[in-house]
Amino acid sequence: MWLGRGQSHGAGVFRSTAPAGTTSLLRRSCGALLSSATARICTSVDLSRDVLAPGSVPHSRTRDYVASTDADWADELASSVARGFGHNHAGAHASALGRNDVTLTTPKAKAFTYREVALHDRLREVTREVAMKPALIHGDRVVTYAELDAASDRLAGALARRGVARGDRVTIFMPNSVEFVIAFYGTLKAGAVVNPINAQSKEREVRFQVEDSGAKAVFVHEALWPVIEPIRVELGEQRVLSRTGNAPGVGVTRFDDLVAETGPAPALRADLDDLAALPYTSGTTGFPKGVMLTHRNLTANQQQFFAAAPVRREDVFLNVLPYFHIYALNLLMAGAVSLGATQVAMSRFDMVEYLTLVERHKATVCFIVPPIVLGLAAHPEVDRHDLSSVRFFFSGAAPLAPEPARRLAKRTHIPIIQGYGLTETSPVTHANPIDAAIIDSIGRTVPGTEHRIVDLETGTRDLAPGEVGEIAVRGPQVMKGYWRKPDDTAAVLRDGWFFTGDVGKVDENGYVFIVDRKKEFIKYKGFGVGPAEVEAVLCEHPSVADAGVIGKPDEAAGEIPKAFVQLRAGATVTAEELMDFVKERIADYKRVREVEFIDKVPRTASGKILRRELAEKEKAASASR
Repeated sequence: MWLGRGQSHGAGVFRSTAPAGTTSLLRRSCGALLSSATARICTSVDLSRDVLAPGSVPHSRTRDYVASTDADWADELASSVARGFGHNHAGAHASALGRNDVTLTTPKAKAFTYREVALHDRLREVTREVAMKPALIHGDRVVTYAELDAASDRLAGALARRGVARGDRVTIFMPNSVEFVIAFYGTLKAGAVVNPINAQSKEREVRFQVEDSGAKAVFVHEALWPVIEPIRVELGEQRVLSRTGNAPGVGVTRFDDLVAETGPAPALRADLDDLAALPYTSGTTGFPKGVMLTHRNLTANQQQFFAAAPVRREDVFLNVLPYFHIYALNLLMAGAVSLGATQVAMSRFDMVEYLTLVERHKATVCFIVPPIVLGLAAHPEVDRHDLSSVRFFFSGAAPLAPEPARRLAKRTHIPIIQGYGLTETSPVTHANPIDAAIIDSIGRTVPGTEHRIVDLETGTRDLAPGEVGEIAVRGPQVMKGYWRKPDDTAAVLRDGWFFTGDVGKVDENGYVFIVDRKKEFIKYKGFGVGPAEVEAVLCEHPSVADAGVIGKPDEAAGEIPKAFVQLRAGATVTAEELMDFVKERIADYKRVREVEFIDKVPRTASGKILRRELAEKEKAASASR
């Protein structure tokens, strides 16, 4: 999966070079036999020779990003990889992001090179190459690259005529759908910033994110309109409000009408440091924070991932993960488009439908999360479907338990690997090599990424392999910062390094192992749940004096939100009533699944909740059961 190996360059700093086992990986993914199994690899993805229409030159260039200081090359290696990422039988480009080949650095270059290109410019380039190829399949709908490009052009023009300008935020509140993808690229072509909202969000969450981002327009799917209806007037006063379906109502424009308008998209030249996306991430000390991701962040990370992963233009992606999530937004949805692959979208997960779609469309790569791994490892329906087209499963978004992964691999004879990343890193920073995966490791750094393990006390001392500390990363995929939160940004971005808040260790071969989380957010089925947000909702109940929320280990979900509640004097309320109270106010994945009443919620002298004490209390109780 990953073509680099962690090699020590001073105390605790690891940079990308190739692992032992690279030969077998490249033999499988590139179809080439390499003469040297020990050659270290640092890939260079140079896409400057894309086939463009006459007179059309999208704003793009290449940029070197130092990723190795000790590369040693064989000529056969370079030519083998180039052949492996060359033309397919039909002559179409099969390489990552549209180049005929993937060039390798020479011993003097020693750099990972990524091409700088805006996401929407990449769509235009791919359309010139494979215009009539299906870009997206959703149910019975099939959208070609030409249709996606044209529809998003028309939407961009419609937005511009309604005052949406460069740098404005546009909220997309939709499940996985054709409309989501059109809205995504139409927003970018208008020069605006995509602000995706979780389709499970409730009224208060939508209001917060729209207002905090300052969105100029809001796209809503008809299935989610009941969430918007109570706040429709206030959202629509100074914003373009559009929904899919019929009968949108006063002050609301039909999405299809916007897409049907004639007129060109704005003739804007993208700046690669312009914001492209503003997804929100849950925090532990407050409400969700907007993460500022640029075109450079997103397209660089796509190329880092494609340089590491054995994916190609001929692949069929089966995308069930929600597009609002950075994992699906950049690597799966936009990633498939940048690659020129076909993606099959699902709006929600259903095991039988998922397996049916794999078989029907001959899906070749399946990006999943641990709960789906657990289901695939145990569900009887799996044996009734032909999964032979699938080349590998890639699990992300939450830690993957080794045993279900082993069961799935043994049952299906399909490799399963996991990687690691965050919203703040666009998202991927680490991935396992497909032929040398360690199932309880997040793998090694993807090309162009550096990492450090630093002491937990000061964050300034680099630790040796095997020592446990905080993981810090650096690379072109690291965010610009948190939206309108300079103090929060300064707390995690220091001297070019992003401090992840995750605690881990690295072995002598560069494999990283997550040990704990310094941050206290909860991972429920791959979704981040900020304890502070849930605690704030609980404390709105008239019977609650204080509350502390932690993640309780759960085999199926990874973790479930559990609340420790301190009641007001004389108040009475049941656990079920409190859980229902929370459920009505926040997204389903955030809701409390268990409540325990306690005399007093532990806090520090400065008032911070001692969630570690609550976690220890839960751990002791579980051990005694």
